[in-house]
Amino acid sequence: MRFLLSLVFLCFAIAAHAAPTEVPLGSELRAHLFDLARSPAVRQAGRPVKFAGSLKQLGNWAFFNGHVVDSAGQAVLVGDVKSSDTVVLWKQTDSKWSLVKCHVGVTGVCFLDWPLKLRSSGTFVWEVAQMAKQQTPHRK
Repeated sequence: MRFLLSLVFLCFAIAAHAAPTEVPLGSELRAHLFDLARSPAVRQAGRPVKFAGSLKQLGNWAFFNGHVVDSAGQAVLVGDVKSSDTVVLWKQTDSKWSLVKCHVGVTGVCFLDWPLKLRSSGTFVWEVAQMAKQQTPHRK
């Protein structure tokens, strides 16, 4: 019985320290997630956009931190602050991905209150912060 409990705790410890992974360029998942975010992003930007930045997955969560760009790859500046910074959050439930949050033209860390609003675990809070820090630009 102790072995079984130790194994369960070990699995939780490994899962808690799992690192987010970049969703590969050209993958079906990357295309699907951006398709889910495209309509709200276009509505906020006021014109067609593409996503340039880092899209990482951690378990049943995915997080994008980057910019919206036009078809020529130029930044699409949004709002009074003239920012192309964009953050998007998705969650997978019962093998179906859904859009949770999409913010275009942000000027700061608008996702810091997401864990409280979404009642997410502390591990996820930490991983979102790490994902944002480890941004590596990619274009879709």
